[in-house]
Parts: sequence; C-alpha cells; structure tokens
Amino acid sequence: MQLGRGAEAVLTGDLIHSPLQARYPALSMAADYDPAQAATTRRRFLETCCEANTLCCFAHFPSPSRATVKPWQDGFRCDFVE
Repeated sequence: MQLGRGAEAVLTGDLIHSPLQARYPALSMAADYDPAQAATTRRRFLETCCEANTLCCFAHFPSPSRATVKPWQDGFRCDFVE
C-alpha cells in the first residue's frame, strides 16, 4: 500500500495486542503493569488515530495487520487494508 503525500502511519508496538482490545480498549493483557493507565492510553491513542485517519501498523495482529481505526459503539473497529 502506498501512502499519499502527507499521509501518516504509526507502529503500535506493545500498546495493543489483539483486535479485541480495539473493540474493548479496557481489556488488559497480563503484561500491562498498570491496567487502568494502559486502558486510558490505548483509548486515547485509538481516538487520535480516528481523528487523524492515521494508518495503524499493529505489531501483534495477524496479517493483514495494517488498518485505519473507526469509532464503533463504545470502542473501535479496525478496517484492515492489504
């Protein structure tokens, strides 16, 4: 996928481990040292990606692991791209 001029992409690293955490940002992993802070950070990150229409490259998601994020009910959904 080519990004157009001025487009942005971000690599999520360990911020989010599963598409379920996009749908339910408060869902924590055992590795989250501070689950409440992790949930707040994850939600804020996903909200920012929605607002900026940023391409997210999810480090721990199965392929395809690139997506744009959209609001969905109380969480978010990932619209994956090839």
